[in-house]
Amino acid sequence: MKLSICKLVSMARLVCLLCILGSGLWTSSVLAMTFNANSAKNSAQGSISDLPIIRVGVLQFGTINWEMDTIIHHQLDTQRGFRLAVHPFASKNASAVALQSGAVDVIMTDLFWVSRQRGQGKPYVIMPTTKASGGVYTNEKQSFTQLLQQNDNSIGVAGGSVDKNWLLLQAYAKQQELDLLAHFTPKFAAPPLLNRFMMNNELDASINFWHYNARLDAAGFTLTLPVTTMLRSLKIHADVPLLGWVFDEEWGNKRKQLVTEFFKASFAAKTILQTQPQEWLRIRNLTKAENEQVFTSLQANYPDTLLTQFTIREIAATQQLFAVFAEVGGQELMGTTTKFNADIYWSDALRIWQSQQ
Repeated sequence: MKLSICKLVSMARLVCLLCILGSGLWTSSVLAMTFNANSAKNSAQGSISDLPIIRVGVLQFGTINWEMDTIIHHQLDTQRGFRLAVHPFASKNASAVALQSGAVDVIMTDLFWVSRQRGQGKPYVIMPTTKASGGVYTNEKQSFTQLLQQNDNSIGVAGGSVDKNWLLLQAYAKQQELDLLAHFTPKFAAPPLLNRFMMNNELDASINFWHYNARLDAAGFTLTLPVTTMLRSLKIHADVPLLGWVFDEEWGNKRKQLVTEFFKASFAAKTILQTQPQEWLRIRNLTKAENEQVFTSLQANYPDTLLTQFTIREIAATQQLFAVFAEVGGQELMGTTTKFNADIYWSDALRIWQSQQ
């Protein structure tokens, strides 16, 4: 039976209506999905912006920036519930002033600074991260022992008269019954200048910061008297944790979980730099390596600067070194505090380190 014209028209209208409704439902679904996705994105952005901020003061061109960049690039901070804000400073003194004024929460500095501050009643503590390393470099033709058989030698020192390795060398020489200053005249200068003097054979030996030593390694110079040798001669057989994260003790104790997460992010970044060679390609510009040899040397030497454990053994080694430095460094280094006190370490330092080992 054939359908009437009216019925055909009615059916056509019904089909059109269903299509329109279907299209509307599909559009509504798409709009809902888009809205939900945008809401989730905005919610994530909002949650990140709501995270507490840890303000870290670093040397503008210091190697610690490699670690800070790694934390931010891999979102090791936001994954652990905080945002890292890096504040660069031109000198250690500037970063110390920033900490004391409350402009930053944490800085990287040495435990002797912390000890002097605590001796003045200021509540700073340290979470150790970096050990004593490096030593005395000479050209490949002459060892330090050979230089001690001569007079009128020159030795460059980057950290000034209270540089830790320079003081350690003096203590070593005294223990070996050597008159160090009868054989060497110290010349204090900026790290890059000392390297230039070494390259031009204007110095017989040098004591410099590790990333400048790495450049000497790349140029064929020799670590002729390592810090480890000097420490062993002084009967110190464990690594000495000289540098670390420093902050106000009360600030840290009120934010224990947050500060612990910051340290975990710091550990994680160090692990990436030690185990993932491609990470070095990413941060290559930050290293300021002049050539491939220097770049390779920096990468090879980096792990040797890092503390690998922190236990009562390392604390005892630090106590031994304090006694040595109190004698050779005097008030200029130690301030009014001449004895080691373990309260310079944050109360949770051993626990956090144990969880990493």
